Amino acid sequence: MKLTGTDISALYEAHADAILKFAMRRTFDAQVSVDVVGETFAVAFEQRKKYRGSSDVEASSWLFGIANNLLKQYFRSGAIERRAMEKLGVEQTVVPVEEFERIEALAGSSELRGAVRDALADLSLEQRTAVRLRVVDELPYPLVAEKLDVSEEVARARVSRGLKQLRERLDVARMDEVIEHV
Repeated sequence: MKLTGTDISALYEAHADAILKFAMRRTFDAQVSVDVVGETFAVAFEQRKKYRGSSDVEASSWLFGIANNLLKQYFRSGAIERRAMEKLGVEQTVVPVEEFERIEALAGSSELRGAVRDALADLSLEQRTAVRLRVVDELPYPLVAEKLDVSEEVARARVSRGLKQLRERLDVARMDEVIEHV
């Protein structure tokens, strides 16, 4: 089944908030999340003639697949792009405060932040520092190792073990259930 522009509009009405929530829970950035939603539907519109599904469930899966690919691309290239935009002095459009608050509430961001904060506090100081340097500060492993005064292998192990513990502690499916009840 090939989709029309009208079909894409209907899909937007049906799925935009869910994709916004999906993106916000992965980026914790309302502006990026809004951009992901817009880009998801732009890609869907561009690829509408290639769509082969026939149900709303298939359409939803297709849209979330597009959004997921965009998020992967964002995380891969985002740091480089952000630094380049800062150097060039390019200003991004800003999400209005009331829209930002709506998006945060939709995604349950404050509850997630609290859970992440608690999970990070449960890590050993060594793991917490390694995760912060690698994930938050976006440092390469050789620099993480240098700052921790350990070998690169030890730095990699600390980050890996820390992230594994965070994943186990934050069990995303369980978090989704908690947030749905808020």
